Amino acid sequence: MVMNYTTFNRALSELTSFDTIGYDRKTMQLKVLFFDGSTKIFTEVAEKIIYEFLLTDDKENYYQTTLRQFPTL
Repeated sequence: MVMNYTTFNRALSELTSFDTIGYDRKTMQLKVLFFDGSTKIFTEVAEKIIYEFLLTDDKENYYQTTLRQFPTL
């Protein structure tokens, strides 16, 4: 598994719970790293969803309304 990570600017994105995500295109797994040290791994996440997430202005809302609907490990 090769997970590529992205860290967002907390202030610019107004993030309150996470700032780093990782994505493995082969396994379609998204990993979200939270400020409290916990992680959540979502499965069956299409690359299109990742692009939408990267481009959205409200990443916290996108996480709550879209990403949380995917199955987890």
